[in-house]
Amino acid sequence: MERQYFLGLDVGGTKVEGSVAELDSHTHSINVFSKKRISSIHNVSEFVDSVATLIADLLSESKISIDELRAIGIALPGTLDPKTSTMLNGNTLFLIGHDIVGMLQKKLNTKTPIVAQNDANLFTLAEAWGGAGKNYEAHKGVPFKDQVVVGITLGTGVGGGFVTQGKILKGAHGSALEVGHVVLQSGGNKCYCGQQGCAETYLSGTAINKTMDSKILLEKASQGSQEVLQFMIDYRINLVQFMSILNNLFNPHYFVFGGGLSSQRILFEDLKTDLEENIFLSKEYCPDIYINHLGDSSGLFGAMIYASEVLDA
Repeated sequence: MERQYFLGLDVGGTKVEGSVAELDSHTHSINVFSKKRISSIHNVSEFVDSVATLIADLLSESKISIDELRAIGIALPGTLDPKTSTMLNGNTLFLIGHDIVGMLQKKLNTKTPIVAQNDANLFTLAEAWGGAGKNYEAHKGVPFKDQVVVGITLGTGVGGGFVTQGKILKGAHGSALEVGHVVLQSGGNKCYCGQQGCAETYLSGTAINKTMDSKILLEKASQGSQEVLQFMIDYRINLVQFMSILNNLFNPHYFVFGGGLSSQRILFEDLKTDLEENIFLSKEYCPDIYINHLGDSSGLFGAMIYASEVLDA
């Protein structure tokens, strides 16, 4: 059987991470040949040049030519037009309105297919395909293609993805599951999107850092600081309300969390017990809750998996 080599890129606000790997669609496993991270550049032409150099370095380390790749997948931090892959909105402002896929295709001068998708969508796809989803199948007997999954990323912002029947829900204009802009509190905190009370203004690392550096805050919570514990109680109330809304909308088998805050386990202790009290159906139908299994690499692995599925379709 022909080997399936893919190159994935995960574009963030401060870094671009890339990897070359082989996907095994039967076992849903990933064999990594190379991985490298560079600092992100905030100019679109320099960005394309630096990403092209990153790709060359990854291929050289893997001893694979670009023509041997089945495809290149890119995780981008924003809403992508489903037809053109142009980024329509997002926190990384210099990418908005640019055809990154077309620019990179031209720069690389290759016929190897290049595809792009929202990073939170790809995080969710990767975890369902080869991370938390494998755990869920092992314990509940529900295979990947039958799982209904909501992914939530808690980092600089709040992102979301939805996977059902093995496919990402993109929406008519690519902005499905922009869950960070679900309004939790009418007339609440101002958000950059123009609304007030968005989930992102209460649940993101940026929101926490307005009170106190998130690492210090969570450390003080573990030490029993009453002020910080009250903050954590309020945070959990907002998080459970947020998940209750998403659960009532999408009725997933499980939630999977990613992003920088997902490493702070204190935020998620007994979270399912709290959620059970706040869902429409009875407790036995409460979705499971997972912390990501693939770590920081979920986005770039998701980009490869997505590229594979686009080609197969």
